[in-house]
Amino acid sequence: MTTTPSSWGASPQDTFTPDPELQAAVTELGSAVRDLLETSVATTVPPAEQADVAARLRELTARLATATRDRHTLSALDDLPTFRRTYSPVSGAGHGFAPPVRFRREGDAVVGECTLGLRHEGPPAHSHGGMTAMLMDQLLGSTAFLAGRWGMTAHLGLEYRGAVPLQTPLVLVGRVAETSGRKTVVTGTVALAAEPDRELVRGEGVFVSPRPELLERYFGDLTTADGQRAPGHAEAATDGTAP
Repeated sequence: MTTTPSSWGASPQDTFTPDPELQAAVTELGSAVRDLLETSVATTVPPAEQADVAARLRELTARLATATRDRHTLSALDDLPTFRRTYSPVSGAGHGFAPPVRFRREGDAVVGECTLGLRHEGPPAHSHGGMTAMLMDQLLGSTAFLAGRWGMTAHLGLEYRGAVPLQTPLVLVGRVAETSGRKTVVTGTVALAAEPDRELVRGEGVFVSPRPELLERYFGDLTTADGQRAPGHAEAATDGTAP
């Protein structure tokens, strides 16, 4: 695989080429785990059947546990300069809890699409409020990043205007509203794909590009999967030296 080192958020263009065999396997495993999680909270099979499945799952988990990474080691499929996070709980193809959201640019906006399932339930038949908050945080952060303004969440404000139904296609839209030095203000909405103008959740986030010393404190121990110092972690993103 190849990558071009740069500071976080400085190059939204995807210059990272993951191992295709590993990517395919991780994507397939993530999909299978999503199916498992979704089915596990909906199944009504007898208790003995559930217990048997649980025992088999522990055996499979033990196979995966023979080789794992710690929290300071990036996945071989991750690339910080291009914001590729395969195991993101919102957009990662390898994460069983993720919907996962697919983001794209449309003019001055970033648009995401997903469908939440029973594993994301709060009020019966509807999304947990914390789940939609996580969707919003990812949407707003991705919007800032794709504008070349990577930062960490300093503030996230939400207005819940309606319950978000499960098993119903959703559309997320984010836009940069304001920039000043290291600070970026982003607004976003969550709506039904069939009714994109009727906002169910509206949010505003403030993202701040950390100064170099904070990046070093937070991420200085990060290494790539092959043991190298992770690129971009010691430099502030975009205009990180601004006041």
